[in-house]
Amino acid sequence: MSRKKLAAAIDVGSHEINMKIVELERNEAPRVIETVRRTLAIGTDTYNTGRISQSLIYACSDVMSGLADKLHEYRINDCKTVATSAFREASNQLFAIDQIDRACGLEIKVLSNSEERYYHMLAAAEMIPDFDQMIKHGTLILDIGAGSVQASVYDKGEFIFTQNMLLGSLRIREILADLERQAVDFGGLMAEYVSGDLENYRMLEPKGTTYKNLIVLGGENHYLNRMAGKDSGAYQILGRNDFDKLYDILMLTKSDELAMERGIAADHAPLLLPAAMIIKKFMNFTGVDKLHMPVTGMTEGLLLEQAYLGGRYKLKHDPENDTISACRHLAKRFKTDRGHGQTVEKLALDLFRQTTRLHRLSSRYQTLIQAAAILHDIGKYISMSRHTYKSYHVIMASEIIGISRVEQTIIALIARYHSGPVDLEDAALSELEPQARLAAFKLIALFRLANALDTGHLHKLDGLEVEIDDKELIITLDAGREITLERWNMEKNSDMFIQVYGLVPRIKLRRRRKV
Repeated sequence: MSRKKLAAAIDVGSHEINMKIVELERNEAPRVIETVRRTLAIGTDTYNTGRISQSLIYACSDVMSGLADKLHEYRINDCKTVATSAFREASNQLFAIDQIDRACGLEIKVLSNSEERYYHMLAAAEMIPDFDQMIKHGTLILDIGAGSVQASVYDKGEFIFTQNMLLGSLRIREILADLERQAVDFGGLMAEYVSGDLENYRMLEPKGTTYKNLIVLGGENHYLNRMAGKDSGAYQILGRNDFDKLYDILMLTKSDELAMERGIAADHAPLLLPAAMIIKKFMNFTGVDKLHMPVTGMTEGLLLEQAYLGGRYKLKHDPENDTISACRHLAKRFKTDRGHGQTVEKLALDLFRQTTRLHRLSSRYQTLIQAAAILHDIGKYISMSRHTYKSYHVIMASEIIGISRVEQTIIALIARYHSGPVDLEDAALSELEPQARLAAFKLIALFRLANALDTGHLHKLDGLEVEIDDKELIITLDAGREITLERWNMEKNSDMFIQVYGLVPRIKLRRRRKV
């Protein structure tokens, strides 16, 4: 009998290092075998000094070495290990990661904020019953981390908006630590501090959304549920009265008293009031009368993705749809030509799917070229002059959930070079690893053809089919009108395609049958 498939994930968080070991079975969510948690407030250094101290690097190395030994006991060779904002924001990130890698032998990936929130939301969507039904109505997901808060909005079943705020529970505590000893009303002072960022959020959040649901994610949910008299290890729903009572207790109780009298872990007790304060502000803002409080996080998201990608589990909610939906709503905010965007999107997807043997890229890159098609003209909102350059910068400055920094760069580069000359020595291209750089060139070359096929934004061409004939890529299409402009523009923009693929693209119109 074969040994059951085991998997593991480690989250090197800003306040805690968390490892989960699970068993993967077909058509079932990962089953937890063992959880290991070690409190280590790495974020305390980063948020105060901008770097991680050598003593904390040593401490982290020791913890990670112990976790590596645990993996060896289970004979698990492949463990996805990630770090978040404490490392992401540290000026000595590279040195710290290298030292820890060397000590434990585990490769640590520092996630972008978008990737970090993606995994949290992936886990929440799987844990919350009827999540897809819930998001048909206005739903705000409040993801409270140690370093920041992410507010994301769904409505009518679509992901429409996300915004990051540097209001994490540990960060607030560290920033205001000196004032705690001076202030008569520290709770009121903290509330005032939190309110400033919430006002900025009000200016940016999508208008016209009526909120029905507020989902709270975060490492403190376990303790908040317990203090509300609920099962601390399970998904809970707290009514407004339950939460208000909990909030009043936290406002009146010092952290050390929470630890001694209520059994809250001493290292988590100081973080409960900042977390509760953020929740209360958003509860009042949305006007909802209850909170959805799942107890889940990064490691669950990592392991669900591993099970999904390995073909062992089908996700209830497709996260790639959220990425594409986020791009559509971003394009809408910048008033792009929707018709042109849809036409080029279809052409680009058809080209990508029908040239798989040519480009040999995974399906993940299909998502990237689709995102680029939706966003490629976004810079025109700023100026029609050199709009491709502006599109690049808008995309790079935007938050797109589920996209890594490298992927975001590739999307932005496709938009930057969807027309006009391509600078092969562009700094952003040169900074990519060779494999990612080649993928970017392949996608740019394909996308330039797709964009050229709708030169006049008149959606003339349809029914795209491709075939390779000797040294040519023949693109067969239906045309409802004259396409001289499209032929000319494709020829003008085919240089990149010829360089990358060694084929000359040529348009061939499909003959219409006589009736």
